Amino acid sequence: MTLLGYLMLPVGLACLLLSRKYLYRIFVFWTLFSATSVINFGEGENASALQVWMLFGSLWILRLILEKVSTISFALDHRILRPSLWLIAFLLVALISLIMPMYINGALAITSPILGDTSEIPLYLTAHNVTQILYLVFGVVIAICVAQSNLQDEQRHETEKIILLSAIFISVWGLFQFLCNVTGLPYPDAIFNNSGSASAKGFLQTLDSGVSRITSAAVEPSVLAQSLITVLPLTLPAWLKRGYILSSFIDRSAAVLFITLLILCTSSTAYLGLLMFAVMLLAALLRTRTLSMAKATKIAVSATSIAAVVIGAAVSSMPIARDVATAVLLDKSSSASALERVRTVALAYGYFQQFPVLGIGWGSATSHDLIVKLLSNVGFIGTFTYLGAMWCVIRSNWRTLGPLINPMGLSRFVWTLSFAIFLLTSVLTGFPLAFGNFWLILGMAIATSWQADGARVLALGSEPA
Repeated sequence: MTLLGYLMLPVGLACLLLSRKYLYRIFVFWTLFSATSVINFGEGENASALQVWMLFGSLWILRLILEKVSTISFALDHRILRPSLWLIAFLLVALISLIMPMYINGALAITSPILGDTSEIPLYLTAHNVTQILYLVFGVVIAICVAQSNLQDEQRHETEKIILLSAIFISVWGLFQFLCNVTGLPYPDAIFNNSGSASAKGFLQTLDSGVSRITSAAVEPSVLAQSLITVLPLTLPAWLKRGYILSSFIDRSAAVLFITLLILCTSSTAYLGLLMFAVMLLAALLRTRTLSMAKATKIAVSATSIAAVVIGAAVSSMPIARDVATAVLLDKSSSASALERVRTVALAYGYFQQFPVLGIGWGSATSHDLIVKLLSNVGFIGTFTYLGAMWCVIRSNWRTLGPLINPMGLSRFVWTLSFAIFLLTSVLTGFPLAFGNFWLILGMAIATSWQADGARVLALGSEPA
């Protein structure tokens, strides 16, 4: 158990007995801390960790179950039923896919899940498959419970305040890490980078130019970037003068802080994600009629020109900016790690070609992207149900995006953007199975999707018979 674990476990048990509300609040706050654990298991490449958000998420679900047992009520709210059923369908397909390792029974050799290890091992059903499916079960349950708990304006606003505070905290911690890198001060990784997992050592990464990378409390720079980009939409109401989460000043300052960290973290996910964010934001503003097409075009051209000038000036006049741009963007595709990632994608696609219906079983194939990982692990049936679930949530929210004049409209606006950007960045980084912020954002997007169906029913009902 980590030092933080000794502090968090008593807090969690106390909240389990006394307060469901505080269990939920603490769970939400820690969802961005993907490198922070309470307990580490195993050693080396086989090590894993129980993250803080997992502990409090588990205790929160346990408390919910105990309360439901006492009231004998387990029904899902009808407003979130359809997307929840899509998620459950995907989960069932993933469970069924576990028959594939038993069916293959060693007849197929699969590549090692360790990046850079080219060895192959026969495929059998192992404990790894079981733990991966348990991660998925836990994530789906978390997402549905988050959706059920955030159907009211007050509940959503509280969740938005907590996750924004969490993002501000990890951004400040990221600036502190940057200061340590610049000044040579020792970085206290034992506090928030205490995960024993081999994949959580991103704070040790440096570019070929010697620039130390920023991870804050995330496992690696790309995960930090994804976390900040997907929280960035929460600051938009303050900029649009339609409301705020904490206050107009704090929300706007938070946006500047997030963008600063996204630039400093030297992650291609950050830079491509900011571009995705800008494109999605313009589309959403057009959809909500906040901007006209003419004004949106003018803003897009102006922003592109300014960004090009600033980036060009920085790269041409600052050697460190040039080195970062070269390492992160230009040399990325030819680096050894990038080539190895491409190799895993190609091998995983080969597994799918051999077993296209259910893949080779959930948790069996390693692929550093989203689509091929799904195809190779759960086949086209599992990929269809996953994409169906994601499309159901996006479509329901997008169809009802309208003028930003009430809390529900603002929440739908920010969570639709957040969810869409998370999905787009995950296409390049893989399935975010062990990241709490994915399941939280998915749950919030489900919570804001229900009114879309209600609006459709009302519209149909108003038509003449």
